[in-house]
Amino acid sequence: MELSFARCKSIVDTLPIGLYTGRRIPLELVKDEETSYYSIVEDKILISYPIIAYRFSQVKEGTCDEEEAVRSMLYHEVSHAILTPTNLENNFQTNCMEDQRIETVLKNYYHGVDFRKQIYDIHGGHAPKATDAKSAFFNAVRFGLGTAAVQKEVNRIIKTYATLNRTSPRWEPGDIDVGNYEYAIYDLYRMIQNEFEEHPEEFNDPNGEGQGVPSSEQSKTNGEANGNLTEKISKDLAELGLTVERLKRMVGASLSKDGGLKVEEKEQLDSFQKTAETIINNFRKKNSGGSGINTYSGVFNPRAVTRKDYRYFERSMSVQGNNKFGSCHLNLFIDCSGSFCDNVKLTNGILAVLSNIERKNHNFSMDVVFINHQLKICKNVRERQMSAWGGNSIPENMKNIILEMQKPQTCNYNIILFDGDAVCNDYRNMADAIKRFHAFDMKQATLITDPDNEQYMNPPFSSTKVVVTQQYTKELIRHITNALMIAFG
Repeated sequence: MELSFARCKSIVDTLPIGLYTGRRIPLELVKDEETSYYSIVEDKILISYPIIAYRFSQVKEGTCDEEEAVRSMLYHEVSHAILTPTNLENNFQTNCMEDQRIETVLKNYYHGVDFRKQIYDIHGGHAPKATDAKSAFFNAVRFGLGTAAVQKEVNRIIKTYATLNRTSPRWEPGDIDVGNYEYAIYDLYRMIQNEFEEHPEEFNDPNGEGQGVPSSEQSKTNGEANGNLTEKISKDLAELGLTVERLKRMVGASLSKDGGLKVEEKEQLDSFQKTAETIINNFRKKNSGGSGINTYSGVFNPRAVTRKDYRYFERSMSVQGNNKFGSCHLNLFIDCSGSFCDNVKLTNGILAVLSNIERKNHNFSMDVVFINHQLKICKNVRERQMSAWGGNSIPENMKNIILEMQKPQTCNYNIILFDGDAVCNDYRNMADAIKRFHAFDMKQATLITDPDNEQYMNPPFSSTKVVVTQQYTKELIRHITNALMIAFG
């Protein structure tokens, strides 16, 4: 079946999302996202149209009600935005288990939704044939097939990690965290590899054609539209060690604007926001009146003529303070390897504050680059939301990347943050590691790093200010504030 963007959007617009999230929060159907997620920067849930369209294309014509199918798929994606941890590794095994986990926890939470029927509809009414360990894993997790030992472990994992949500930490005392969830999934995969070799028939339907689409009496598990969860929901949650109240708190905390920050982190973030806004606002006040030169610089802009704009000349300078341009561009290069996981929430909060300031002030702009074993230059505001996983590597062309990010006719400042070994994933020899790390030695820059990377600073950096510390986010806030003071003080 085919599903147009317009038709999908018309259904999105009818979803009473506030009923389930505890507050009114916008939903946006987007064409250019490969996953669905909550954007803390924009405070909205973004739903991936490509995912919905692909899944809908797998459904045979006339086998289901269109709106019910789309609603089920949409709420599946909303569930990912609420419950899938931002720092969960993205691969086949974790995606498969996460699909099953969120559907199990929220299977009775939404009105007019049938997750169980949806998975059958997408696969033609029956479980696909298991031909290897990967397909056996899929059938075991998503269709409940496999040996009794395998199903016992699948159920144990879902029950143990039922409380994980978008803001869950990667590691914390008590082992109910994202890291141990991943280990449990990978152990299950190895278990299924062995079980499939010995009992392949257990991972396929007995008749070889699949179980067929479950009847509505067996699978229909809709919640109530009046906002009160049913007795059945309470019973299902109790089996997972949850209560209705705890589930509501989980959902609310997951979609909180503060991203699950601790009290002291919230205070730190609030103080940073007030300070940054004060610096820029004071600069604007100083340069908006008669004090100081605040006029057009004589740089002719031909595009202004073509649009009949009276401002034929661009203002490119303001001589209040040390910044002749009157603007600042901040480049942030932030480590997002697995060891940085404890700093993810506060760092995302810092990026959200800066993005909000950028939106309000044309004097300030920002680019963000995340570095682990890959390098990602954020193309838009939505991508400025990090998760931490993997190791670290610095590409050979890092110096050119940095130079290309420097904006003309503005005060550029660069801040680099590595919490651990910056080249652990690409270590060849010490000379090569030193050469790569020295790409960050430049003017108007600060490097925040722990002692692991001191070995790559021999000879010492000649231009970049180096701060050796393990208080990464504290120093990040301090040096962003310093950069704003340099530009706007």
